[in-house]
Amino acid sequence: MCAICGVLNWKGCPEIRQEDVEKMLKALRHRGPDGSRSLLLEGAALGFNRLSFVDLSGGMQPLQNEDETISMICNGEIFNFQELRRELEEKGHRFRTKTDVEVILHLYEEEGLDFPNRLNGQFAIALYDGRAKRLLLVRDQIGICPLFYTIVGEQVVFASEIKGILEYPGVERRLNLKAVDQLMNFPGVVSPTTFFDGIYSLRAGHMLQIEPGREIQDREYWDMLYNPVEEEDRGEAYYVERLRELLKEAISRRLIADVPIGFYISGGLDSSVVACYIGKYLLNSYYSFSAEIGSGELDESRFQQIIHEYVDSTHYVTKITEDELWENLTSVIYHAESAVKESYDVAAFLLSKLVSGSPAKAVLTGQGSDEFFCGYVGYMVDLFRGMQKDKMTPEECALNERLWGDPYFRFERNHPEIRKLHRQVYSKDAWSQLDRFSALAESPICVDHVRGLSTQRRRSYIDYKLRLSDHLLGEHGDRMFFSHSVEGRHPFLDKELLEFVATIPDKYKLNGTNEKYILKKAAQGIVPDEILKRKKFPFQAPGMSAMVKQSNGHLDFLSDSLIRKYGVFDPDHVREMLRLYSKPDFKLMGAYEIDYLLIVMTVTMLCETFSLSV
Repeated sequence: MCAICGVLNWKGCPEIRQEDVEKMLKALRHRGPDGSRSLLLEGAALGFNRLSFVDLSGGMQPLQNEDETISMICNGEIFNFQELRRELEEKGHRFRTKTDVEVILHLYEEEGLDFPNRLNGQFAIALYDGRAKRLLLVRDQIGICPLFYTIVGEQVVFASEIKGILEYPGVERRLNLKAVDQLMNFPGVVSPTTFFDGIYSLRAGHMLQIEPGREIQDREYWDMLYNPVEEEDRGEAYYVERLRELLKEAISRRLIADVPIGFYISGGLDSSVVACYIGKYLLNSYYSFSAEIGSGELDESRFQQIIHEYVDSTHYVTKITEDELWENLTSVIYHAESAVKESYDVAAFLLSKLVSGSPAKAVLTGQGSDEFFCGYVGYMVDLFRGMQKDKMTPEECALNERLWGDPYFRFERNHPEIRKLHRQVYSKDAWSQLDRFSALAESPICVDHVRGLSTQRRRSYIDYKLRLSDHLLGEHGDRMFFSHSVEGRHPFLDKELLEFVATIPDKYKLNGTNEKYILKKAAQGIVPDEILKRKKFPFQAPGMSAMVKQSNGHLDFLSDSLIRKYGVFDPDHVREMLRLYSKPDFKLMGAYEIDYLLIVMTVTMLCETFSLSV
């Protein structure tokens, strides 16, 4: 994993200056501190910062093919590179390095625009074909690796993080109100939207084809498509055994590196599965990392200890206080390039800091299990869907149909109802322009991809699109890992594993009210029973109500002057929220209530940090 950036002359021949590319790379140094290189080509430039994992001495990028007509940079890992390399060498291709990503160049030579379909990994690719004057920008199937782009005059500018793009001459800095509204309504922003107006996020499983003088083509090459008709049931034993095999393969692929790799232990099922598979099948001891947050119901340290002792890992722990959450929030917003509504991004930031002080340069996580094995409370709520129907108004049904392809499917919120709260939070001027930036004006997903699906499969697809790709893997994942030059790897998001999981009958994922049923079965005898039988407990950190009480008067980003400066939120309502949050007995109900005050504060932080205008 690294940082990539570059420029393409799209509709003219303006000068591309190497010093501009170098400024972009400097802004992204935290993603790749092991070396930097740029390459100026006819009509294009590519820049690369390296975080080394494979072929430490010979894997520097940009890479070129044998006759140097194709050039490429890649942020990420190709986990099936060994078999691809053998296949390509048999066809006569000559490799210059031992690095995993060089297979991309030769796959493109063999298969043209279809090459991403052969890749199993996590990647953001920029490939420039000098013969065709064609730039391809590619993001991996699930969206683990980010890639952002914008148009500046006659040029296309791209980078692994937005802060790299902001260093390029002529890029404007404006807040995108649609992103604010997405955060108010959904788990987070949804690609291609970002908080920066005019700067876009390449969607997961998509490839941009950009050629001078032609319109940009956005191609979807992969999606997690469920079959509306359930596949033939092959029996529980088959799915358990096949799941075990694919999990072992997915985990072992992600341990390939020439540097130490570790894993996170949260105390929950998903990270425990990864840790225990490593301990049982792959290694006797490894580096593990945990964050201890708060006390009482937020404390999972007992379960974390069970796992690290069970797998005999060299364990690192960071204890996170509420004061630390407050003190690090500004740094988190800088790295996330996003406002947030949950403070656990700070915990992820401090956890990656812990890893950076160890020998490990990458960690395996349990991310992605909840979305594909029915791990969220919404899957339980759907069991009582009939009771919801009677409470839904015609207005909500019409909105649900437009957003989710089903009038009676509610994704977490009754949107017409919470719009009443939004009217109070937004300033009068912003509210009067809501039609211009409303997140509810159109569906954030391709509705055709969920039509006819069971409720369970519909929710899984929407969770993947709205919660996983840009929120949990983006501002909460990738940007927090790389804030301290650490890479995150996610076995549950292995392409082969996911394509199998999509075929598992619904009843084996949610068995009655037993969520992740088939995963628990696959973990029996591998993960301690105390973990398998514990009640699901999501990774949490104290919300804004706790932070306000610990602020000691440091509420500068909620001051009247700053709220009025940007004009997005109503200052009177912000003061009222502050008064309410300051009450000793006030506490938000975790994931069930939206932390609007944290949204307001972090939007203001974002604007101040990046000097955004509105």
